[in-house]
Amino acid sequence: MSPFGRVFLAWIAAVALVTATVSGEEYEIGASDVLRIVVLGQPEMSGDFSVETDGLLSFPLLGKVKASEMSARDLEKKLIALLSDGYLKRPQISVLVKEYRSQRVFVTGAVDRPGPYALKSDRSLFALLADLGNLSPDAGREVTVTRSPRRPSVPRMADLPPEQVVVRSDPPVEPVPTPEVIHVNLQDLQSASSDKNLVLRAGDTVMVPRAPQIYVSGHVVRPGPYRYVEGSTVLQMLNQAGGVTDRGSSGRVKIVRIVDGKKVETKANPTDIVQPEDMLVVPERFF
Repeated sequence: MSPFGRVFLAWIAAVALVTATVSGEEYEIGASDVLRIVVLGQPEMSGDFSVETDGLLSFPLLGKVKASEMSARDLEKKLIALLSDGYLKRPQISVLVKEYRSQRVFVTGAVDRPGPYALKSDRSLFALLADLGNLSPDAGREVTVTRSPRRPSVPRMADLPPEQVVVRSDPPVEPVPTPEVIHVNLQDLQSASSDKNLVLRAGDTVMVPRAPQIYVSGHVVRPGPYRYVEGSTVLQMLNQAGGVTDRGSSGRVKIVRIVDGKKVETKANPTDIVQPEDMLVVPERFF
């Protein structure tokens, strides 16, 4: 793993421990979520409660209480109403979602463990990156988050007054919404700026792209891919590969580059600037 990756991940882990809860959109509680419920003055009724697969949670005195498809604020009101009915006088209750286990994002790209991840309490990109652990050695320095746009709510016909109901034989075709793509630079995240600490949504796809590479092949000491660094020259890349061997021809190095979908070969000079995904080929000497 690169020094940048080690330093960045250590920083992310530290930030994740102290990041305050990010205010987000109203969240709908789902199965397997963990709720932190506090009933003021009633420690035996306070604690962490898991929502079961049927959407119910077991609560002291009340037994099974439906929690799914409700917001934390709505559940607070519900518990207050239930406990006020013969159990407590003017109960004061706070409900927050501690773990968003019913809400997942999908991680792909240059990570060791791609797949679905449950959102944490603050739903931030910081917390997700801390969960990912070590990024792959060839990981780039940018994260791409792709999310589906939310459709505007449309009132049902039954909820409309008769004068607003229009029946058409040819219903209009709705355009397919375009997914939103958000690019976040990992180095920018180190500023801990609130606009960079992205709040994730359920269903987001988080991709860590592979960093651009330069491929060095032929008669060099260590052929293989090398991370592209802007402004690098042919000579610098050959030096990274250990230099040309005794059997290699340093005067006949070629750059192989894809241009408009076609492979183009050109003679390379030591001071030529390489481009991402270039291949440097060092042929064998004639004698």
